[in-house]
Amino acid sequence: MNKNDLLEKLAQSRADFLELLEPFSEEDLLAPSLPNGWSIKDVLVHLLLWEAELIKLLFQAQQGRIPQTALISNEPDEVVNARWYAAHKDRELEQALKDFDLIRDQTIRRVEAFSDTDLTNPRRFRWSDNKPLWQWIVSSTIEHEEEHTPEIRTLAANLPTT
Repeated sequence: MNKNDLLEKLAQSRADFLELLEPFSEEDLLAPSLPNGWSIKDVLVHLLLWEAELIKLLFQAQQGRIPQTALISNEPDEVVNARWYAAHKDRELEQALKDFDLIRDQTIRRVEAFSDTDLTNPRRFRWSDNKPLWQWIVSSTIEHEEEHTPEIRTLAANLPTT
């Protein structure tokens, strides 16, 4: 995927996800109504923390370093998620929404700094297991949001109508 297409998809994915949240009240966003006991706010924090790890990966890759990030660590995702949930479960909704909005802007700025070759050449970064950088980006953003969309869509479908 070239840089322009990737940037467009990143922006559209975030717009789509934010639109998904529109029917929810503040109370709905804070209710622990998801199967794992999380709230929608907790999912937003979860998504933005993983995206922050992507930003770290992109920064370190651009510096020519081997990234030191949860995205390529040996620590199981479930352990990382549990640790982050415990550390951030009390984050204020307003701050979570603000951070969720701002993190994508940071991702886009990082992506803009790479060339199409950097993004598409699977051998550009030795640490990437022959996976082009754009796939790391899509997996940690668009696909991650898509992973959580069905559970939020189900909650939206079950909201009381007024």
